[in-house]
Amino acid sequence: MKFFKSLPLRFWALCLGIIFILPLTIFKPFNNYELLTYDWRFRLKPVARQSPDIILIEIADDTLKNLGNWPLPRDFHADLVSVLKEEGARLIVFDVLFSEPTVYDEAFAGALEQAGNVFLPEAYTIGTKAGRKYTGSDLLLSGILEILRPAMKGKGHINVFVDSDGKSRSVPLFIKYKNELVPHLGFAAACYWLGINEKDIELPVSEGSAFMVNYPARWEKSFLHLSYFEILKSYSQKKRGLKPVLDLSVLKGKACFIGLTAVGTSDLKPMPLENIYPMLGLQASVFNSIITGQFITEAPSSLDLLLNWLIFILAFFICLRLPVLKAFLGSLTLGVSYFVFSFVLFILGLWVNLFYPFFIIALTYVLIIAYRVFNETKRRELMEKELDIARTIQRSFLPEQLSSFEGLTVASYIQPAKFVAGDLYDVVKLDGSKVGVFIGDVSGKGVPAALIMAQTISFFRMFSRDHHEPKQVLERLNKELYGKFSGRFVTALYIVVDTTTGEASVVSAGHAPVLLYQKDTHKITEVELDSGLPLGVMEEVEYTEVKFNVKKQDKVLFFTDGLFEARNPGKEEFGLERVKKAIIENIAFSGERLTEAIKERLTAFTSHAVQHDDITLLVLDFDNIK
Repeated sequence: MKFFKSLPLRFWALCLGIIFILPLTIFKPFNNYELLTYDWRFRLKPVARQSPDIILIEIADDTLKNLGNWPLPRDFHADLVSVLKEEGARLIVFDVLFSEPTVYDEAFAGALEQAGNVFLPEAYTIGTKAGRKYTGSDLLLSGILEILRPAMKGKGHINVFVDSDGKSRSVPLFIKYKNELVPHLGFAAACYWLGINEKDIELPVSEGSAFMVNYPARWEKSFLHLSYFEILKSYSQKKRGLKPVLDLSVLKGKACFIGLTAVGTSDLKPMPLENIYPMLGLQASVFNSIITGQFITEAPSSLDLLLNWLIFILAFFICLRLPVLKAFLGSLTLGVSYFVFSFVLFILGLWVNLFYPFFIIALTYVLIIAYRVFNETKRRELMEKELDIARTIQRSFLPEQLSSFEGLTVASYIQPAKFVAGDLYDVVKLDGSKVGVFIGDVSGKGVPAALIMAQTISFFRMFSRDHHEPKQVLERLNKELYGKFSGRFVTALYIVVDTTTGEASVVSAGHAPVLLYQKDTHKITEVELDSGLPLGVMEEVEYTEVKFNVKKQDKVLFFTDGLFEARNPGKEEFGLERVKKAIIENIAFSGERLTEAIKERLTAFTSHAVQHDDITLLVLDFDNIK
């Protein structure tokens, strides 16, 4: 039991799929779709070779118009048999039932006996299939008149199997009625033509001796078609010394199939190539298939099962191992490859299932991808919960509420590009009237940057307590961060302001500019910084302080590069000039309202384009400085 529990879920999914395919292959619940793929292949395959010895003699509309309504008097049949015999026809096959007596039966029987090569049909009810040997029947629907039996050369049934979609694709090669095995009419005629006993020939059949009919082409393009009426007319013209409408010499040595093809008759049925097809063509197609050796064999269920299993296993591992898009393309490639494989087999005469492998590939893809999406959704939900926790923890590193210091108010805005940010800032109260404001930007984004951010801000708080000069703080911070993260660095800026005198000292470690708005001139200028290397790049770095003064109602702004490098859908950057314009147009507002105004201007510009970097903005408002 422990062994089975230790097996992975994919193993059980594979086993379940293999078990599911077994009844699917045996019971074929979607058989109509499989038959549809059979018809597609039938239409696409090359035209089968047609024996030049086959002639179709049609009792078509012209015959009924000139000789009378159906059924035709049998003296016409007698005349036709005599003409065919005289012109050298080697075989005559009637696809016309002769079960009811008429006044011309004796004449018809005499013509049959004289010809000695005529086959007549019978029709039965089709009962249960008995293995691959025969189909059973317990009722003769239409037999052959006793007067005709001694005169005919042979007989055969004209029953067909009608598939669930109403089309005729196969015939029972034998029907067992009482103690007699009755061959199909086209099969019996072919055996006579080849000089072979019906029981001595091996043909590819499936259950119930079902023999697939290999129709060579559509009705109009199959075999040579002659008119029943025109043959009689041509013979009459020939006897009277007139030029006949038909050259009757074409009948010599031929197998002539005679049947009803008039429009609206009951002997027109659907088949793979067209929906209205005379069954006379079916008899000729069976005959043609046997004498030319061109067969279509339905694959045994065992072969279809093996192919379905193989397709499932391949589809299973393709969908399980490849990314979603590649899994789709892989499944599509598998389906196309199998179609080519099945089509080549069909051309060679073997009909294997096509719809069911397609169904298995599609179902496998949908179920596995749905399972993967479900798992991915659960994983994302778990990750989002963890990231929410991480965001909460990260926010705890930042000042929860910026204090208002005497003479100075600090406003801030931070917007991570992902769940957590690599940007950081802090405000610390120093000795006397001095306040320190720190901002930093970790290279990269996401969780790795957030971890470095947390470490950086922790070190900053520790060093800012011991050193009041911004230069010393950044140098200690740089030395501590060096070598701790491969390939990453932190740009930073630290400003210390005396809120009493307005003196400010700022040190930049590769950070963005500091903007100074001066109330006296109503202008924004960039503080000229001596920008050093970012933190963590080199172990020993000496930074330079830059000093400047602020007055009452002046403002100082600094920010990370995510602000001015923000892009709209057209990939245009927001730019430093737009930042300055947004500041100057909203400078009358407080620091808090000014950050909101810049944020709104930025949102309108980017038009909800994907944010590619973290954004942090700090505004130092000196409205109350002495």
